[in-house]
Amino acid sequence: MTSENLKGVARARKAVDFMLSRRDRALPLLAELRNFSVEGAAGPLAARLYVPQGAETPGPMLVFFHGGGFVLGDLETHDAFCVRLADAAKVRVLACRYRLAPEAAYPAQLEDAVAAFRWIAARAETFGARPDALAIGGDSAGGYLAVAATARVNAETPDAVKAQVLVYPLLTLDDDIWASSLLQDARIVGRLAVQFIRAQLATTEAPSLLGTLTERAPPTLLVAGGPLDPCRPDALTYARELTAAGVDFEERYYTALPHGFINLTHVSAPAREAIAEIGGLTGELLRRVTSGR
Repeated sequence: MTSENLKGVARARKAVDFMLSRRDRALPLLAELRNFSVEGAAGPLAARLYVPQGAETPGPMLVFFHGGGFVLGDLETHDAFCVRLADAAKVRVLACRYRLAPEAAYPAQLEDAVAAFRWIAARAETFGARPDALAIGGDSAGGYLAVAATARVNAETPDAVKAQVLVYPLLTLDDDIWASSLLQDARIVGRLAVQFIRAQLATTEAPSLLGTLTERAPPTLLVAGGPLDPCRPDALTYARELTAAGVDFEERYYTALPHGFINLTHVSAPAREAIAEIGGLTGELLRRVTSGR
């Protein structure tokens, strides 16, 4: 890790924060928004609880991990999305940070996600949530963490994660997979991004999640964009794998929207409309899979 690399990453984070954070000025009013810390694998992690008007207490809750290629993003870049998602779903959303690369090499990000979920699950009632009604979600790299963390947690404590909500998930960092599909859905740009991510993670061992975890997947909501979403082909592959494994899932593809559209609510009415639908589907999924006590 060179000082120049760190400076470049710092500049990228500052630019992303400037472009995405605190831009959406028309957010719905929540019943509660609370900042606090959870315990990660190596210390405290910033977290934020979103409680919408009309949420059941105690009720289901989605633990959400932000995207950004494991390098960028934080609670602020995804704040508007979490507000809108919670409001549309009418369930609690708890967004949680994790250690970023290159400062923390993989698998620090996954270890944080698993540790944070365990900590939250043990204290679910303090957030107004039912401990038997928890889901994990994420977008892009956060989707990778959601799938991997769900598989690990449920292997240790079956059915602890009742559902997963995946928004254009980054499911593989395998360069061979990306190289084999360069003419699909902006995959050329995606491959360059994945090469950058791998360099920042300082590992060649972040495993592909395609073809490995679907048989143990819980009920899933799977969302992707259109031709400007490089993760779309892998989402389609994952959907086929879920179907073959007999997993209960629902899928939505927003063909007019690019990768990253959930962060564009300040400039895109279609993005806002998509999030409203995603929120409605999320709420339906969580209430359905957690209806039996």
